[in-house]
Amino acid sequence: MLWRAYALLSHGGDRMGLGSIGLGSWHRPTAPSFRRPGAVLKVLEEADCAVWSASALSACAESGLLGHLGKPAAIDELSRAASLPSELVRTLIDVLASYGFVVWEQDRVRAAPTLMPFTTPEGLLTFRASLRAPLLQADSFRRRLADGTLTLDGWTHKDEAIIEAQGILTRLWTTRALPKLKFLPGLIPQLERPGASLLDVGAGAAGLSIALCKHFPHLAAVALEPALHPAAIGDRHVQEAGLAARVVVRRERVEDMTDEQAFDLAFVPQMFLPDAIIQGAMKRVFRALRPGGWLLVAVLSQEGHGTICAINRLKNLLWGGSMRDVSHLKPRLAAAGFDPVIRAPGGHSLRMICARRPNLRDPT
Repeated sequence: MLWRAYALLSHGGDRMGLGSIGLGSWHRPTAPSFRRPGAVLKVLEEADCAVWSASALSACAESGLLGHLGKPAAIDELSRAASLPSELVRTLIDVLASYGFVVWEQDRVRAAPTLMPFTTPEGLLTFRASLRAPLLQADSFRRRLADGTLTLDGWTHKDEAIIEAQGILTRLWTTRALPKLKFLPGLIPQLERPGASLLDVGAGAAGLSIALCKHFPHLAAVALEPALHPAAIGDRHVQEAGLAARVVVRRERVEDMTDEQAFDLAFVPQMFLPDAIIQGAMKRVFRALRPGGWLLVAVLSQEGHGTICAINRLKNLLWGGSMRDVSHLKPRLAAAGFDPVIRAPGGHSLRMICARRPNLRDPT
């Protein structure tokens, strides 16, 4: 069956944003290495390098320097264009060069082919958001720890820069994931027909709804976003995209939803939903899907001892989703009535579970 073939394919490239942009391969050192003198200091040095590398790359985007590397330019030209001291520009270029992101042509520098797509306005937006989102959220985490206001009540950010950055990454991820939808039986024909409908749970700035509605001209979307600040930004983005007639941002929680057989596709970033409501939420989504409709469940937390696994569990915890991973979610989806329930292959960070509300007329 087609969904089985999908499960065997390389999913690849499903990380939000840029994925790994060359900040080094962090891993959990083996026990013997920690017995060596200076092992802890070495890890702290690597952390220092990673933090400053991310900050330097972010500076390249925030200052506009990155956008001027689409064609060869001398350091002094870049300095004037970005309104930065030439010594700083040269040092930032050195950072880019350390990742192979730029090439020199005598005394002029330009983006290497791998970086060139990110010198365009859209690419620059993506590059900036991919660094803004983690840097701003990490800074918020540190500040809330310091002033004693940290809770595990979930995503409570009101900083527009954080919400906007996360929305941009969601649009990017959605656009990159579009080709993979063809492997889910019946989904593309459903989304292409008049009357097609999407349920976007925890929509934030409505990035997913906007991206899918732009791609499928007959698709309409209900974007559930109970938090007032993200919902207001989502409303604005829908208006700016010219999709006010097709995308509705509802200030509603998924556990309060009463829709029945109304949607062909649902997306649930479950890492934002607390344990207390997750099972009820899946049942509500099942009821809201039309027979044969698909649910995509984003999963961040994962088992393992590596640094990436631990950091993903930390983010999952801070975002309100406890530490549920794929193994915890698949039985919950099956119990809600979904069949099949499959974990999409690949995914070093963000993973995806694909689950279908059975269509009795279609044995696949």
